[in-house]
Amino acid sequence: MLSKRAVLWQIYSAKTFYFLGGFGFTAWASLIPFLKRQLSIPDDLLGFLLLAVGFGALLMMFFAGTIAARLGCRRSLTLGGLAIVVFLNALCYVPSYALAVAAAACLGSSLGLLDVVVNINGIYIERKVRKRLMSGMQAMWSLGNFAGAAFFAACLHVGLPWQGVAFGGTLLIAALTLFFAPHLQSERQKQQGSTHLVRPKGLILLIGLVCTVSFLVEGSINDWSGVFMTTEKGIDISKSGLGLTLFTATAFLARLGGDSMAMHLGSRRLLGFSLPIGLVGFLGLLFIPDGPFLFVSYVLIGLGCANTVPVFYSLLGTQKAMPVADAVSAVSTIGYVGILLAPAVLGFIGRAVSLYASFALVTGLLIVMYFMAMRLLGN
Repeated sequence: MLSKRAVLWQIYSAKTFYFLGGFGFTAWASLIPFLKRQLSIPDDLLGFLLLAVGFGALLMMFFAGTIAARLGCRRSLTLGGLAIVVFLNALCYVPSYALAVAAAACLGSSLGLLDVVVNINGIYIERKVRKRLMSGMQAMWSLGNFAGAAFFAACLHVGLPWQGVAFGGTLLIAALTLFFAPHLQSERQKQQGSTHLVRPKGLILLIGLVCTVSFLVEGSINDWSGVFMTTEKGIDISKSGLGLTLFTATAFLARLGGDSMAMHLGSRRLLGFSLPIGLVGFLGLLFIPDGPFLFVSYVLIGLGCANTVPVFYSLLGTQKAMPVADAVSAVSTIGYVGILLAPAVLGFIGRAVSLYASFALVTGLLIVMYFMAMRLLGN
């Protein structure tokens, strides 16, 4: 029986690795323009480099559940955190495009492993303390995104060389990994068979589809809201990032309070109340021509949609259709496919018709997700 202090350390350590996941993804994004310049990479080849990261992450997600079950979350997350350190630094000094693609694929695999295993570890802790923690833990991922962007922007602004900034960022990742890893879950899960590609079963597939739509909703704001505001709404380009800033800040705050609301209201009531708020936000984007109320729409979307993924990842801890590690791996994989495809699909619709049509599609999918969520969470 663990002491209360030991359990608190496990919770703090879990939140730290969520933070490191967000920080690591932002660190990679911050390196892209410098890597492009250093290797003189044209735009089309840069697209393949970015795809290498996504492909590496996606491939690892197929096997991350099995790895976590065999090694335990502690070893898996330590491996993932230190691998991020190695490959981020390697990308700063690769002498050729081919080696950059290889290093990017390995970095993607490291990020993908961490992405899956932090959620497995989080579910195990929720089971242990019998308390909702997932929203608060996933909020730390958002905080890591923000901290990574702020760290790189501040260091580059004062004139530090980009390789040195990357080294400083990875030094922080390494220090936090080594300090907090000993407090992570170490239990290993018995495997049903040998190493395998995880194939989602009925309930898990439906949860994966809900998470995919939720990721697509978030991706539509991240990737296209700035362009939508300038080209379709006529907003000055200097204000194009305000909507995304409001969305991310609101989503972070909503997740901080999400666990408490889920415990008091229940998951079904929480999403039954919050998802319509997100729908109102998207309708505002479509029908409000301009002005401050247009930006209020982003606040509503952040409030309404922030807790969907945490709620369903917590549900994976109570379902009996698949082992937890395999279920999280499957849902993460399905969701990540949506993340990879969404920017291209929405961009194609935007070019063929308009970005209004793209955001109308997302609005329709949000309605579908609402009914799927209500059905899955029962009465």
